[in-house]
Amino acid sequence: MKVTRRQFGLGAIGAAAIVSQVGLSKPAKAKVSLKVGSAANDEYVGVKFTRLWLAEVSKRTGGEIDGQVFAGTLGGEQSILQATALGTLDVYQGAYTGLRQFDIFYLASLCRDYDQAMRVINGAIRPQLNKLIADQFKGHLLGVGRAGAFSLYTKDKVDSWAGFKGRKLRAGQIEGVLEGLKTLGANPTPIPFNEAYSALQQGVVDGQVTLSSLVITQKYYEVTKYAYLNDFGLGFDKIVIANRVWEKISPAHQKIMADTFNEMEPTLYAKPVADAKMSDAKRWEELNGPGSVITLDNAELARIMEPTCKKLADEIFGAGSWDKIKSA
Repeated sequence: MKVTRRQFGLGAIGAAAIVSQVGLSKPAKAKVSLKVGSAANDEYVGVKFTRLWLAEVSKRTGGEIDGQVFAGTLGGEQSILQATALGTLDVYQGAYTGLRQFDIFYLASLCRDYDQAMRVINGAIRPQLNKLIADQFKGHLLGVGRAGAFSLYTKDKVDSWAGFKGRKLRAGQIEGVLEGLKTLGANPTPIPFNEAYSALQQGVVDGQVTLSSLVITQKYYEVTKYAYLNDFGLGFDKIVIANRVWEKISPAHQKIMADTFNEMEPTLYAKPVADAKMSDAKRWEELNGPGSVITLDNAELARIMEPTCKKLADEIFGAGSWDKIKSA
């Protein structure tokens, strides 16, 4: 879901292009009609969820709030998020923020599982996350959706975590992923998402870390043979509503929007992603043969990662944050 995303200023070009695509629509019957942008296509679970969520919000508000999702036509996530901040779009749906406070969740073993990660994100650090979104993007963080775990994939078989030492592994430019690979002793190699297949095909890298939900659709089974079922970081999509729009919505309808999101996310966002991971793993083994899907020792991974998790958590969120995360 991520390509090289740190050069946020480049999004201004894409934001300008979005103006011509979204255009000036006729006044909607609804009191608030939201223009939602997503870099993903119509088949992506986050896009499907957002449309279902908007439909339910419209129903619960008596049609006073509705929306339209522009999916896969407005450029990359950087551009779409900036367009939301600048006022061309009303809502951003995507993974990118460029903020360490979000990217740390891509660090392997920071959280035991998605349920713990959601407790952390929606717990004591939520006010800090909200403020960051408000300060950086003039937006309101309505919610986060569980977009899928990251996993490791290699050309040659690795039988233990120690086996990744020295291997050149492709990754996106995400701090949590890069630091996790360094902790394993691997050689992380940032390569844009759209160049990953060719880099693997040409032997530029020995394997990669990527969202497990992408490996079948992107045909990575053709250029790597072994898949490691362990979660190696957790991906989250964000729903960010421009403050200028959020402030026009009544407190009662704001609550409906947030409550509806939180009610629907576990079954219509998280569950399809979790189900797809297992079905994709089965499909991977059908394509690459028995023994091509491997599960390594999760407890050992947690022990290896703990010093890095503690260092980054306390550095990013403040002293003592690692202990709070562990106890969540």
